[in-house]
Amino acid sequence: MTKTQYIIGGSIILIAGLIIWSAMQPSPGVQISDMGNEHIDSIDTPHSAYNTTPPTSGPHVGNIAKWGIHDEQIADEIQIHNLEDGGVIVHYDNERVSQEVISDLEDIVRNYSTLVILEPYSGLNTSIVLTAWNKIDELDDFDEERIKIFINAYKGIDHHN
Repeated sequence: MTKTQYIIGGSIILIAGLIIWSAMQPSPGVQISDMGNEHIDSIDTPHSAYNTTPPTSGPHVGNIAKWGIHDEQIADEIQIHNLEDGGVIVHYDNERVSQEVISDLEDIVRNYSTLVILEPYSGLNTSIVLTAWNKIDELDDFDEERIKIFINAYKGIDHHN
């Protein structure tokens, strides 16, 4: 066997090993039961209570929020449609995080031209919560790597039936 053949063979084994290793890695966040994707007429339309705060699926309106950084909380019934369209939302509790952490979160979200939202959200169980369709990750402290892993794992996966 030539040196080139050994290199090619070794490369194939390495790539196969990396593929197997990555497939064995757990998905970031926690899987949440799917509440469906029923469209409702307005944010005031009565509907069943969501199974998480913030919600990760369920009844929602037909429009979406603008991707990017928001200074005010987005209605749950709007942001769920963003998740259905393949978006990821980074929520933070204004009362638990510093302006420095908010700036760090803004820096992360600015790296994505679409499909990611940053918003303040009152009533969170932790300082920062990440949501995607049927996925949630609650963080007590800022963790840039964990946030980016979550975003990159779920951003762009469309969930329309």
